[in-house]
Amino acid sequence: MVKADPMKAGYYILASALFCFTALPVLSVFLYGLFPLSARGDLGSMIFRSLPFLKNSIFIALIVTPASVLIGLAATLAVHRFSSPLNRFFKPVLLLSLIHPPFVGSIAFIMLFGKRGLITHDLLRLDVSPYGWQGIALLQFLGMGSMAYLIISSSVGKTNSHIEAAARNLGIPEGKIFRDITLRTMYPELSSAAILVFLASMADFGTPLIIGGPFQTLASDLYIQITGLYDMRSASVSGILLLIPCIALFTYQRRLNRRKAYYAMALSDGSIRYRHYSRPVRAAALTITLLYTLFIFFKYGFIFVGAFTEHWGYDYTLTLRHLVKVLQKDLSPFVNSVQLAFFTALMASTAGVFLSYAVKRKKWAFLTLSDVLATLPAAVPGILLGIGYLVTFKYPVLGIGRFVLKEFPPFILLGTGIIIYIICIFRYMNVGLRTGYALLEHINPNIEEAARNLGQSENRIFAGVIMPLLSPAFRTSFFKIFSTTMTTLGAIIFLLLPSNKVAVQSIFQIITSSERGVAASMALLLSLTTALMLGFFRLLNYLVTKKRL
Repeated sequence: MVKADPMKAGYYILASALFCFTALPVLSVFLYGLFPLSARGDLGSMIFRSLPFLKNSIFIALIVTPASVLIGLAATLAVHRFSSPLNRFFKPVLLLSLIHPPFVGSIAFIMLFGKRGLITHDLLRLDVSPYGWQGIALLQFLGMGSMAYLIISSSVGKTNSHIEAAARNLGIPEGKIFRDITLRTMYPELSSAAILVFLASMADFGTPLIIGGPFQTLASDLYIQITGLYDMRSASVSGILLLIPCIALFTYQRRLNRRKAYYAMALSDGSIRYRHYSRPVRAAALTITLLYTLFIFFKYGFIFVGAFTEHWGYDYTLTLRHLVKVLQKDLSPFVNSVQLAFFTALMASTAGVFLSYAVKRKKWAFLTLSDVLATLPAAVPGILLGIGYLVTFKYPVLGIGRFVLKEFPPFILLGTGIIIYIICIFRYMNVGLRTGYALLEHINPNIEEAARNLGQSENRIFAGVIMPLLSPAFRTSFFKIFSTTMTTLGAIIFLLLPSNKVAVQSIFQIITSSERGVAASMALLLSLTTALMLGFFRLLNYLVTKKRL
């Protein structure tokens, strides 16, 4: 009799779920948009119509990506490599974007540079429009520079500072050390930051809708096609066009990183500081970071002011009216946001860390395919994944009822609350997967072998040895996914119902209706909720860790 293996069974269940909830929705977009051609109208005209929007998307992404990576690099050097009294200001301000929805900055932008803006109208007496590609690029840059910083700064602890010291002892100039050693060892993080910023820019539909005016991107046009024109077929074709450059660049970056390996025999901690440095590099890094953080500080500062101002641009009397109006509304969207973020972070982190262990340590079937499927959502714009869920799960039996089992009793996911949790879990599972991979590189496999020699079963080894060692990866993934899910909208906006409406959706709807004071108050309340919950989880983690010690 074959003994059951719960771990192996759990892996195959997870692998099947990955196919259903990542590969199938993306495949369905292609099937829905392209086949059969006779039922899809003029495919050429659909593609031709979408090309200008795709050009706009790529144009904005190519501006935002290098600028954001430059900010991320400068901030990493300023905060982690150069001693400065400004570090206490830099760190918290750079993290502000984590607890704000990405499009909320448009409120401050309109307040400052709109036709009744504080700077353009009140100070400079100008009558200019803030709408256009310049506004989109600026707002995306202000939001995504922080994301680039978080990714690039993770390279600091992976750097062996002794290599730089050895080169310095050999008389190599500081500029050459920085260019040929420091930057090259940071290449994996720099390239990852670049590709993620590019993908986020391509997927952003909220900022172009609010501040783009006549200049619209493909993601914002997709939103209009579905919510305004109700044309799912044309939206699917546009989604395919949006997916092509994203998948191509994502695949290229992964292959390039595999060809170029960057290892260090010893690692430095995150407190490493340059004792010898190029003064121009230090001055440039500190100046760029200071200007950027001041922009962020004033951006969110004016959102705070706008929340307590009677009518921005006309009446600057302080008031609590907007906040009271928000508190008098139905607060269930905030409760729904916390529930969604908590369960998504819990399940996605657990599944991602478990899958990382399976891929690295086991020899089960389809492990490489599971790794690809779990990583796929990172390359798929959220709004496109939402379209995939729309066209897939309106059919019974997890979408396959479109092709087989057509007489099967209908169990349709679309229109249920659970589909929101499913799309978020599988969209962010790759975070737990990547943090698990990074930590497993430092866990010696001989620990597991020793436990086997002592007669421990595989299940007990995983539960009693591996999971405690992987707990830091779980915690890191949990915090990242929780904060991201609290402010996510693109993937879920087409799937939300009035009963499971989330706070960020309410903010988006209010912004588009021009109630800026109420929108600013809701944004502050959402940010405060996110910050308090993250603080609570970190305190809980501290108490649990302290108790174990």
